[in-house]
Amino acid sequence: MRYEGIGYSSVMGALHTKSRLPNQDSYLVKKLKFGTLLVVSDGMGSHAHAEVGSRAVCRSVSKALQIWNENKCEDIRLLIPLLHSMWNLDIYPFAKNECGATCLFAFVSVEGKVFLGQLGDGSIYFDFGKGTEVLKDKDDDFANLTTGINNIRSFEDWILMTVDAFDKPIKLCLMTDGVSETLIENKRSAFVELIWKRISEKANVIERNNLVYRVLNQWNPVNSGDDRTLISYEKR
Repeated sequence: MRYEGIGYSSVMGALHTKSRLPNQDSYLVKKLKFGTLLVVSDGMGSHAHAEVGSRAVCRSVSKALQIWNENKCEDIRLLIPLLHSMWNLDIYPFAKNECGATCLFAFVSVEGKVFLGQLGDGSIYFDFGKGTEVLKDKDDDFANLTTGINNIRSFEDWILMTVDAFDKPIKLCLMTDGVSETLIENKRSAFVELIWKRISEKANVIERNNLVYRVLNQWNPVNSGDDRTLISYEKR
């Protein structure tokens, strides 16, 4: 590997600023000995402690992943029950119906395997050398858009993917629905591809993060009510 570029930021939406509410989105970017973890979570605004839930999602994915790796698991489905258990412990003493949140994660192992997971709304875009695709489109499962980690009906509510990308370039973009759902539908892939291009032109993580922050902060005022969070990743 000669290049690994990551850019990320989160911006509070206008409605939360006006109401003096916290940013209910959370994110995590973590370099581990065995790979790189990216997590984005959108706390459900109708829940009293949504920000607690979204922060707990990020911590719980990280803790669950380390246990999953220590036990030499290769099936990403085995990560999900661990994640839910960790989350329920992490939000204590709050009730789970006060802490609803979505979960989008990507893990790129040092061996070149990519593991993707999504519960709830938002989007994960990826390109493994064959063009830009989205893990789950809005029309795929409308009911899943309102499902959070607090109220899943079964583990089948998760959308999961594993790709062996050892000898392929890897591009990933995780975003909450404050970004994905305010983009013109037929322009979403072009937006993601432009983000990847612009980030690859920056010299270091500070410049990359500043770029993502400016993009999110200068969002169209008509579409700026919700919190906005984005992580862009490229490895080649």
